[in-house]
Amino acid sequence: MTRHGLLLIGILALGGCVTAAPPPPRPTGETALRITINASPDFVRQTLLMRAASRGASARTPNARTVVLERPITETTPALAAVCGPHKPGRRVSIVISTEGAGNRTALTERRFLIDGDGTRCAVLLTPEDVAAGNRSLAELKAQVETQMAGR
Repeated sequence: MTRHGLLLIGILALGGCVTAAPPPPRPTGETALRITINASPDFVRQTLLMRAASRGASARTPNARTVVLERPITETTPALAAVCGPHKPGRRVSIVISTEGAGNRTALTERRFLIDGDGTRCAVLLTPEDVAAGNRSLAELKAQVETQMAGR
């Protein structure tokens, strides 16, 4: 091969590297959301289960301190795929909500996971947008629980 041929191959290879799409950004940020609610853990868990039922979401309580909400997903965003791998059939989102009581107050922690059909579990890192949306949802839950408690 001539010198010019090798140079042309090198330029084409370099050009392919330069024009290739960059990998999707990996989510960075929080792994959990937290809030304190002025109500007992039992009342908070009951409200979580009622909210899930009213929205048609699957909810279960694997133990006395935890509520798990799950829903299937049909696709995985590029950012999540960078962390948890490409989409697989049967993949679902699992939101694990832990409650810890301290008197009449409940410290609530929410974590999110992607779970594949084979049971593989991948923790979701929350983007700033996810954190903002999650905090709004937790604030709505807090307002609902505390309003109900005040009416008792």
